Amino acid sequence: MTMKMFLRNVLTTAVIGGCIFLVSCKDDVELPDNLVTFESSELGITDQETALEITIQFSRAVAEAGSLAINIEENGLGYGSDYTTLPVASANQITIPVASGSSSVTFTVVKSEDALYDGDETLVFTISTVPASLVLGNRPELTLSFAEIIAATGEMEINGGGATFPNKVFIDLSANRQTAVARTTWDLGFYTGDDFRVILNSSNTMLVYALDKTDLNAVTNTDTAVLRNRLSSEAIFAAITSPPAPEWVADAINWIDDPAGDLTKTAIAQVSATASENKVYIVNRGTGPGTPGAALGWKKIRVIRNGNGYTLQHADINATTFSEIQIQKNSAYEFQYVSFASGAVVVEPERTRWDIAWTGFNNSTNFGTGPIPYYFQDIILQNRVGVQTVQVLTATKSYETFAEADLDGLDFGVQTQIKIGADWRSGGGPGTPPAVRTDRFYVIKDADGNYYKLKFTALTTDGERGRPVIEYKLVKQGS
Repeated sequence: MTMKMFLRNVLTTAVIGGCIFLVSCKDDVELPDNLVTFESSELGITDQETALEITIQFSRAVAEAGSLAINIEENGLGYGSDYTTLPVASANQITIPVASGSSSVTFTVVKSEDALYDGDETLVFTISTVPASLVLGNRPELTLSFAEIIAATGEMEINGGGATFPNKVFIDLSANRQTAVARTTWDLGFYTGDDFRVILNSSNTMLVYALDKTDLNAVTNTDTAVLRNRLSSEAIFAAITSPPAPEWVADAINWIDDPAGDLTKTAIAQVSATASENKVYIVNRGTGPGTPGAALGWKKIRVIRNGNGYTLQHADINATTFSEIQIQKNSAYEFQYVSFASGAVVVEPERTRWDIAWTGFNNSTNFGTGPIPYYFQDIILQNRVGVQTVQVLTATKSYETFAEADLDGLDFGVQTQIKIGADWRSGGGPGTPPAVRTDRFYVIKDADGNYYKLKFTALTTDGERGRPVIEYKLVKQGS
């Protein structure tokens, strides 16, 4: 795309945006039913898990408070002796309050501490009563097995949280699970493997810049004066839309982690065993959900090793003291996550307990100035731990007829975390509304050797972005 065409497209976007605004001003538009459903129809609770939180989704935020009721059918289990729930059930029914403005509710199933399970026990939850503003959707029932499951088939509305993309969502196909995490709850991830690497929260458009200093207290606003007009997605975008682009734009791609997920190419250099070699970084934490999104602020940080873990030093730019957070590696997880505000937080599921993730993402693109950071919505990332994906075009084989025998002809090729990326959808540019590509589907091999075929069936739910829908089916079970 030429710069001239790009600039014309930018102006077109503004016009289109204005038209959309005018249409949205109508107050006689009838909204579709607000559906209430379980996220999936089948779940399992593993031997290692002591509790499981279950989510019930609404198509959109509810306007009025109320409550919904869930009936429990027990098969080989007794309330109190084998399990309990939060909220507490009465006469095999759970009542859950629904707050005004909420787009989902949850309840938790807790195993009894001394109970023994054979693995064939189940609970069947059925949504029986909903507030007047809600209508039962296509998944009013959930079967919970007290054993690990390998789902044979599934359909899932991904709980991205809506048009402002507030969540990052991790999906485990075989477990029929999704885990939605608010993207503003964490800032940095610390690698738990042999190397000492730190990743950025790319879902918030975070950028970092290395200073030639190693003393956090010696860094002030003076060190960020030039960066204020460079170290942000807005500044980079402004620079390339006002040609000629300044020389510093070519360096901007180094302010984000490698989009492909290569940990040797993180924006923060590998943490050295020699403390004096670890530099101070200026961090623009990016923006949160919203239109426009709220700025999350700036920090100065330094990371050093602490035995087989890390010490994160962080402070506001002008602070003359700093805080420290200690991070220990935990091999059950690929990364240990930290929030500047609240310290250690749980983000990803355990390292082999998810396959793909849906998110907004700091990818790269080229507008004729070389690669630059560019934020993409609806990106699919794949787990770097044992997961492989390959695209299949329907001109070669249809989704419906693809079977185990077709696996032998697949070439999974080189794997990166953006192997699927944004290729599952088209459009998104000026005058081209985004849409699901119907000429392709994907085969995903998980860390346990299970093969699934997966296709995207909707980019939106009730016309709202941030709630795409997938369908998947087991092709071959791992041995």
